[in-house]
Amino acid sequence: MKKIRCNLKNLMEKQDLSQYQLAKETGLSINAISRLYKEEFDRIDCNTAEVLCDYFGCDLCELFPLEAVSSKRMLDSEFLKRYAAGERDFPGVDLSEANLSGLCLTDLNLTGAILRKVIFRKANLTNANLDKADLRETDLEGAILNKATLRTAKLGEANLQAAKLAYTELTDADLSGAYLQKSEMRWANLSGAVLKSAKLNNAQILRANLRKVDLTDAELKKADLRWVDLREAKLINANLSGAELEANCLIDADISSANLNDANLTQTDLSSANLSHADLKKTNLSSTNLNHANLSLTDLSSANLDDTYLVGANLRDCNLGGCNLSGINLSNADLSGVNLRSAILRGANLSRAQLKCADLKYADLFGIDLSGVDLDDAYLGGATMPDGSIHDDDIINI
Repeated sequence: MKKIRCNLKNLMEKQDLSQYQLAKETGLSINAISRLYKEEFDRIDCNTAEVLCDYFGCDLCELFPLEAVSSKRMLDSEFLKRYAAGERDFPGVDLSEANLSGLCLTDLNLTGAILRKVIFRKANLTNANLDKADLRETDLEGAILNKATLRTAKLGEANLQAAKLAYTELTDADLSGAYLQKSEMRWANLSGAVLKSAKLNNAQILRANLRKVDLTDAELKKADLRWVDLREAKLINANLSGAELEANCLIDADISSANLNDANLTQTDLSSANLSHADLKKTNLSSTNLNHANLSLTDLSSANLDDTYLVGANLRDCNLGGCNLSGINLSNADLSGVNLRSAILRGANLSRAQLKCADLKYADLFGIDLSGVDLDDAYLGGATMPDGSIHDDDIINI
């Protein structure tokens, strides 16, 4: 038996839309949206479907997928007997709360299956098709899911600790609150996936595709994310302390209020990224591209900024106290209100930079061309000026 489902809730969550916002922007009634959101509908209005498909840029089958529904739960013994006999196709099967730990279940077709709270601990699910399956609260600790497909699967609060997910397809999957500590996800595709509040500490995620992933409030302490595509990703308030992010692509990513203390972002592309209020203390940002990034109110104290690119960056009110910025290109950067106390800026390019109300006390400005730089109300007491002299007065008024 098959049933028409509505995917509106998932589409709205990906864009952080409330029912009120969607109603306002589409002209549809709150009641119509609420019925589809809760999947409490008995008919589909053509005009409503057309408006929603146009708004989200999706096809009708994406908004209203046709999914197999099992009429009753299959007994564990029956499932295992049929699998042993060579059967591999079990689309839509209901195996909720089954205990299948330690079993070899490769090449299974479990598309749209109901697998909630199933115990798959240390099971081998290599090449399994779990697209659209319901795996919420499932125990997959230590399971092998290499090359499995889990597109749009529901994995909320699933236990995937130490699971092997190399080359696994997780596009648009929901992993909110999932436990992925020490999991291996090399070359996995998680584009568009939702991992809000997920636990990924010490996870191995090398060369994975995480474009447009939502990692809001996620824990990624000491995770290995080298050479990962994180373009347009949401990492708001995520904990990435001590994480390896070398040579990542984080263009247009939202990393606001994230903890990147002691993380390694060498050669990472963060151009146009939002890092406002982020903690970047002791972070390695050498050879990192931060052109036009938003670093307002960011703490960069003791960060490694060797050969960092900061052209047009917004650094308003951030903390760069004691940092070595020698030779760095800060042209057109907004450094208003920045703490640059005792910072080394020898040879830096500050052309057309804004340093209004900046704290430059005891900073080293030797050899810098300050013509065209806005230093109105900047604090320069004890600073080494471009000609080598020590500035006596505290504030410059231009």
